[in-house]
Amino acid sequence: MKLGSGPLRCLFFAIATISLVGCSRNELVGRWTLDKEKTLSLMTEPEEGSPQASGPAETFLKDLAGGLQKGVSRFLLTHYDGVIIEFTDTEMRRLRGGVGETQTYEIVDQPDKDTYQVKMADGDIEIWNRVDEGIRLKLTDEGDTWIYFRPAAE
Repeated sequence: MKLGSGPLRCLFFAIATISLVGCSRNELVGRWTLDKEKTLSLMTEPEEGSPQASGPAETFLKDLAGGLQKGVSRFLLTHYDGVIIEFTDTEMRRLRGGVGETQTYEIVDQPDKDTYQVKMADGDIEIWNRVDEGIRLKLTDEGDTWIYFRPAAE
């Protein structure tokens, strides 16, 4: 197929560019706020199919999760409650009451279409994951706990 010159060639390249950009869309872009209820409820429920989901140790693990929940609750209230996380293509902003900080980031790996390994400007690596209701952040220091965020009101 010969494209020739002029408008047909420009149209072809515009469609090709839009198609390529659409394939690598950053699903983190947007404004997000802590979904405290979901985060706390999922901390106390073992994942389906996990060894903790059934068996004699289930009661012990629920008690342990309750203790972890209290500790993580303080962390959530201190660091994320009332905070708007805003992702652009190149920056992450953390805002509370209109005041906050901005940090550049880059996506260094995307192991699947919903998971993003993000390198922050300060060198920290974070794992973010797109879920049906929003996004979530993996806290590896807290036993691989996920913090859930829902879309923030404009």
